[in-house]
Amino acid sequence: MGKSMYKKIIFVWIVFLFFSRVLVAQYATNYIPLKSSGALPEEFLKTARSLSEEDIKNIGYGTDRMAKQQFTISSNYFLRDLLLSGDVLINDPLGIYVNKVADELLKNNPELRKQIHIYVTKSPHVNAHAFDKGFIFINAGLLAQLENEAQLAYVISHELTHVVKKHSVNQYIENMKLERGTSTYETGSYEARNIAKYRFSQENETEADAEGLVRIKESGYSVKALSGAFDVLQYSYLPFELVDFKKSFFEDEYLILPDTVFLKKTSEIKSNDDYDDSKSTHPNIRKRRGAVEPELVVSDEASRKKYLVSEEEFKKAREIARFESCRLYLIDRDYVNAIYASYILLEKYPENLYLKKIVAKALYNIAVSESSSDRIKSRYSFNIANNARLSSKSYSIPDYERIEGPSQRLYYMLDNLDAKELNTIALSYAYKAYKKNPEDVVLSSLTDSLFSEMVNSNELYIGDFSKSSKAQLVAVDTVKAAVEVDTTAEESKYSKIKKQQQKVEITTDENFTKYAFVGLLQDNEFVKRYTRAAKGLTRKAEEKKDNLTYKERRKLEEQIAKENKNKYTLLGIEKVLFLEPFYMKAKSVGGEEMINYFESEEKQVKLLEIEKKCAERLKLSYEIVGTKNMTTADIDRYNLNSILNDWLTERFNHGDNPDELIVGTDETKSLIEKYGTKYLAWSGVYNEKSRKSHNTYFFILFNLETGEVMKYETRYTKSKDTSDLITSFVYNSLMHVAKKPK
Repeated sequence: MGKSMYKKIIFVWIVFLFFSRVLVAQYATNYIPLKSSGALPEEFLKTARSLSEEDIKNIGYGTDRMAKQQFTISSNYFLRDLLLSGDVLINDPLGIYVNKVADELLKNNPELRKQIHIYVTKSPHVNAHAFDKGFIFINAGLLAQLENEAQLAYVISHELTHVVKKHSVNQYIENMKLERGTSTYETGSYEARNIAKYRFSQENETEADAEGLVRIKESGYSVKALSGAFDVLQYSYLPFELVDFKKSFFEDEYLILPDTVFLKKTSEIKSNDDYDDSKSTHPNIRKRRGAVEPELVVSDEASRKKYLVSEEEFKKAREIARFESCRLYLIDRDYVNAIYASYILLEKYPENLYLKKIVAKALYNIAVSESSSDRIKSRYSFNIANNARLSSKSYSIPDYERIEGPSQRLYYMLDNLDAKELNTIALSYAYKAYKKNPEDVVLSSLTDSLFSEMVNSNELYIGDFSKSSKAQLVAVDTVKAAVEVDTTAEESKYSKIKKQQQKVEITTDENFTKYAFVGLLQDNEFVKRYTRAAKGLTRKAEEKKDNLTYKERRKLEEQIAKENKNKYTLLGIEKVLFLEPFYMKAKSVGGEEMINYFESEEKQVKLLEIEKKCAERLKLSYEIVGTKNMTTADIDRYNLNSILNDWLTERFNHGDNPDELIVGTDETKSLIEKYGTKYLAWSGVYNEKSRKSHNTYFFILFNLETGEVMKYETRYTKSKDTSDLITSFVYNSLMHVAKKPK
């Protein structure tokens, strides 16, 4: 090896060390989730209707005109919903970097580059997708898994092929032909038509792989570096790194988890790349790899590079995507993945507050889900309004036997702990994180909730925990046994009792929770807050409640139901936020639902006007939150809408369980402060016409601070959705919100 090669290796090593130190310094103590910034792009501000009308003008005349028109309208409405969902990031570090890679990839094709809009989406899933209109969306979860910039360029190149070849509209037209039996591609039974749809889609994907590779070869990116791209897809179900999980992550000097909850050997990673793809929109990985790998040999590979923009920027973007994924797992209620992803990053950044809060929140939700699953039915035994309530979606830890790799240990451990044990671990972790960050109100509030959970759900009182460790108790017992006693004196009944009281028995099967707080019980604040959570309750008080007679219990339940009914009937709220309502007009044609997007949009505007008028009649103050009539300067409104959407997504995922913590609640505080109310109202109408017209109306009122559903009602009618009918529904809903109980 020559001196020049040694110098090159040393230089690369120095750059790596410098970059690693920069990252560690940047994320050593905290991380702030990404937000959109700058001006809103013009493409976000156009209405779906105006976009559709422009596109329809450019559709030529022919046998496929009607199908293309339907596709254009539906895809524009879907695209607009996505752009304004809050899931799309604007002028963020990830998007800026991804667009630099696109600039490099298309530097010799400036006309195509002008037509392409690329954004990063807030999703932990390893995926990317494109619209024929020139929009490409890359999930943060995909960026978190990629190995190098060349692979990112290939992903973009693959999606560009879908755009250029108009794969989406062609797929739509072919599917319609298959349904009508007019396709030359395949006809026959329902099953045969479906298989044909998958096969047609697979051919598009194969073409995108091949054309994408051609575009990479035309660039200066390394072709050899793409060999791992299909590995990224094949193993996308695994965490972004494989790190051995140790139970010591939750332990301290006194909280020692039993070895029985630690899986000695984890399952091997055995992902099958040759799976049955007959009912998949994509060919299996083996077919895709086999088609591309023979083409990964080029004569000029030595002059090509893995990074044309910047290796440093790629690694920084990937690290940001990994931090983002931790939070996105939480929103998706993928709590174990959230803990494991944070665990991986905490090895690099052991004092990072953001990661510790992710772990604490995930542990909290796992613990309360375990202890509250049996209480959900009793808590919601009464009907909130009109016999309607949210559907139950209780969380359960995924089956550890289906997990591969080192993260399986975490799944196994959490699955083998009961509610009391989970609560103990969660409280220990959250409180210790709080003590290191005493100014953090989220951790402080979280620990108070866990104290309350210990007492109210798991009936674990401070006196149930030992103030001395096992070792200390054994030592004391040994000393007592060694004290000289008068063996000649006759032992009395009272000395036997005292001897029995002094004896300490330490059994091997004793629950670890008994000694979990030995260290924390020496902390005055811990003791004070735990005691305060108990509010004077004792085991006797709890036992007395449990020993009520049938009549006494029935009377108590009736009283609680009556109080709850009154509570949810007239709320006396002074101000609410109106989320832009939902409205869909649909028509059933030959068993197929056809949506009238234009009329739906018009009806949505009218419903919002009805809400305003009803609120004004009831003297109910309101603010409209949403994305209607935004300008390029409304980036703050866009970010607030993003916060609200994250909150609602997670709240609906929780279903009937109000005990789970909503991650977005921390961020909704800014919204509550801005508008001066914590109540969010959302309503909507679904009107479907077959032979007759049917309406389904819903109204939901949320408390943004607690996640509580204050009011939830649905109404179903067989009639036209006249303005008078919808007004009567809305007025009745808002009357119960605005009027105070007598």
